[in-house]
Amino acid sequence: MPGEQATLETQKQALFQRMLANPADLDTTFAYAEVSAKLGDNEAAVAALERMLLFNPNLARVDLELGALYFRMGSFEMARSYFDKALAQNPPAEVRVRVDQYMTEITTQSSPQRLTGYFMLGGQYQSDANVAPGSPLIHSPIGDVLLSQQFVKKTDGNIFGSGAFLYSYDLGTQDRDSIEVIGTGFMNRYFQVQRLDLGVGEITAGPRFNFPTAIPGVRNLSIKPYFIANEVGLGDNQYFYTFGAGIEKTATIFSDVSLRSAFEYRDKKFTNAPDRPISTGLDGNDKLVSISLRKPITGNSDLTFQFDFLDQETRLAQYSNKAYAGSLAYRIRYEDPTGLFRLPWETTLFASRTWDNYAAPDPCCNTSGSSVFFSASDRYDRRWRIAINHSIALAPNLALIIQAQRDIVSSNLSLYGYTSNSVLVGPQIRF
Repeated sequence: MPGEQATLETQKQALFQRMLANPADLDTTFAYAEVSAKLGDNEAAVAALERMLLFNPNLARVDLELGALYFRMGSFEMARSYFDKALAQNPPAEVRVRVDQYMTEITTQSSPQRLTGYFMLGGQYQSDANVAPGSPLIHSPIGDVLLSQQFVKKTDGNIFGSGAFLYSYDLGTQDRDSIEVIGTGFMNRYFQVQRLDLGVGEITAGPRFNFPTAIPGVRNLSIKPYFIANEVGLGDNQYFYTFGAGIEKTATIFSDVSLRSAFEYRDKKFTNAPDRPISTGLDGNDKLVSISLRKPITGNSDLTFQFDFLDQETRLAQYSNKAYAGSLAYRIRYEDPTGLFRLPWETTLFASRTWDNYAAPDPCCNTSGSSVFFSASDRYDRRWRIAINHSIALAPNLALIIQAQRDIVSSNLSLYGYTSNSVLVGPQIRF
């Protein structure tokens, strides 16, 4: 932010004057380097840290920070030399882990082709697995009815597998433009509610163009147009498939705030099934606008805010809707409190709020208040989602993921309101 940047500039100047007055004060020098890095002045930070090594050449943490700074500037050989020096000093475990991560990334980024991703297997419990209303009583067009046992709230568990990958090919241009292909997948199997077994596969592909920018406060600007295709199955039958396109813009603003904005258009085609005879009424298109901001709070934590607007148009007007959503996530990394693995743990607190307004009256429900006269209303839903995600590192590329989540959905049509609690656990492998 402009005010914060001005504060950092003031701190930088004050620390510089203190360094001139007492060059041997290593704490002041390190603080100056930290503030300079936050302002994006990596050269000043490097110069300050290299002066520290003149007074004491055996500071593994300083070598680590110098390697990280040269890494950010794209000087991989210089970064590697400082990382090698840090490792040679038998550093603490957390320093060694960070060095190993940087060394792996240097090897990856030095190659014109890169493949990264993750795969996770696990189990999940849900208190409302079939997303059914809390009350079985529905005010239907033919009067009040009780839902059959199949459609009332059920607890259930499932096993699941999920994964994603990013393949990047460097085009060899001066700005390191590239081709990116991203794939994601998810599949689960319920123990009881098997008609809701889900399978999802999606792929996006397109070029990423990086641009130098002279705009004050803006750096690392990139633009990526991309193609979208996916396939979704539900209950062992095809549910829908999608073709579309999108464009994404990313940048770093105010020295340390990561900005991402995207627009996507998807054309969706649904398939009917014996238990979903009018799914084709959902045929239509989605238009999504997404903006997210991520800012470091401390050296080991960050805060992310995201806003999404989704406009869904469907063949049956009662399913067309516009949704607005805002979410906030706080992530913090910290040392292993048990001392068993000596690898950093990570905890993320997440909350979101969604407002969803539908375009036409829904004939599912009578909202007249009378069992004699039928009157339908436009549906509107409000959703709270609160979650905590905990990652326990077992090895550099292996973690145990534990997540607890609560969804609270209120609606003017009781058929669509529900509350569900879920817990999932499983190992995650990154590559």
